Amino acid sequence: MKLFNLLAILSLLVSVSAGELAADRDRFEVELHPGEMTKRTLILENMGDAPIFEIISIPVAGTAKDLVKVSIPKFKSLGPEAEDVYDEEALKVEITFSSPPETAQGTYSGFVYFFDETRSLPLMVEFEVVITDEESYGVSLSIDDARSASSTVDPEKAAEFKLLVRNAGLFKDVISVDAPHLPRGWRATLFDGSTPVNLPYNLTLSSGVSRLLDLEIGGGMAGDKRQIEISATSLSDPSKNASVRAEVEVNQEIRTYEAILRLPEELVVNRTHTGSITIKLNVDEKISVEVVSAPELLVMPKSQTISVGKTKSGEGEFTLMATRPGRFDIVFLLHDSFGIPLPTERAEVFAADTGTFAIVTGDGLLYRALALSFAEGRVNDTVPVITLIGGELDGDDLEEMEQMPLARVVILGDESVVPSTVEKLLAEVMPTERIGGEDICETSWLFASTIWAGGVEVVVLTGTDDVEAFAAYEAAKKIGAPLIICAGPLSEASSYALEKMMDGGLARAIVWGDGVDEGLAGALKDAGLSIEEAE
Repeated sequence: MKLFNLLAILSLLVSVSAGELAADRDRFEVELHPGEMTKRTLILENMGDAPIFEIISIPVAGTAKDLVKVSIPKFKSLGPEAEDVYDEEALKVEITFSSPPETAQGTYSGFVYFFDETRSLPLMVEFEVVITDEESYGVSLSIDDARSASSTVDPEKAAEFKLLVRNAGLFKDVISVDAPHLPRGWRATLFDGSTPVNLPYNLTLSSGVSRLLDLEIGGGMAGDKRQIEISATSLSDPSKNASVRAEVEVNQEIRTYEAILRLPEELVVNRTHTGSITIKLNVDEKISVEVVSAPELLVMPKSQTISVGKTKSGEGEFTLMATRPGRFDIVFLLHDSFGIPLPTERAEVFAADTGTFAIVTGDGLLYRALALSFAEGRVNDTVPVITLIGGELDGDDLEEMEQMPLARVVILGDESVVPSTVEKLLAEVMPTERIGGEDICETSWLFASTIWAGGVEVVVLTGTDDVEAFAAYEAAKKIGAPLIICAGPLSEASSYALEKMMDGGLARAIVWGDGVDEGLAGALKDAGLSIEEAE
């Protein structure tokens, strides 16, 4: 199916109704050697209020299309969740991953869409297949069939995950599974079958053999949210290892007394951050709070009084700033108005030097395409993209950015795209800079020359048609190249940005669609760029 046709179908579906199909996961990440095959199961459920009588899928798309096969079993009807009128309420779809012996090493990605006979949103499932040569020793590790998984649990409950450990080497090996950086107060328990085992846990596995383990993680306080690393290491060759990430969030819990700390997951050195402590107590009272920390972790104010009531909690905010990287303990000493101590609250914060930034832009498709082509094209980095709604920044987005480990914010677009009032709000939280030209063309070149300051060899060039820009955005992010949305001639600023990029190694422009002016293509060619038509 052509991309344009697929986009048109998706647009119609989005405009008609909400989705009904749901899956137990939306991504599979599998590692194979050439000539290997493995299977996974995807569970489909009907979250709507009427039965589904047919489910189909498009062929797997992407570079993994020849490595992944999807098999949907026959069924009479898929009934709505929690209703026993229909025979089946869940459907097991078999996913087969296989690599012919001649498959080249590398990472292959793909996706598939599932459709039901109702006019609901299609359900997308992504695949990533890593093909590696078989070496003497090797380790493969996945959590819930991916490199990361998340779970939300009630206090005193443990989050449950499935770990798949595989000996990916040629020889029999002992593989050690561990949680090397378990946060204070948290616990991780591994089960081999029904037997709990201590960490680190050593598994003896023959070549190519896998072991499925159950993992339980718990121990956090109400309101906690942590990312916990699980590793698997070959004891025959410790350089052969793998790791996955489990994100666990603990729900809030209302008790007679409770103190809830909200601290940034990571501080950025020399940037101010906001934290808070919420106190719940079933009496009217004034609670004094004193903060004790290392000299390198500045806290303001060091002491404050928080009023609480029988039916309402009290909250105190404070500002933190670390003057150097490291891990720091922070202690909260609490007393009531009679001087009687309440339980001491302790936490650990981590501070790091970072160049990570977020992009803020308007809600128009073209500007979002520019921002997301960069953010989603990053391989080992995450760049948050926040889009305005009606030219206004949502308060939750602002609060979330304040909590992120960001060194700065980059505004994409001029004041007609991101108003100056928004810029002022952002500047109060962290360093802010704006990249915006007179139009989308000039903005594209300025953004590319600034953000890809390290140099690139190719750009993806398209006109201002939404459909073509959407397709070009997909192409640009896949190859990690700047997206240039420009239909007409270059301005002086655009020409300067182009020259700067060519000095940094830019040599090619891939033209997507028919919206690029021939004069622009000619100007780029005259400047020394190789012009290629997208396939």
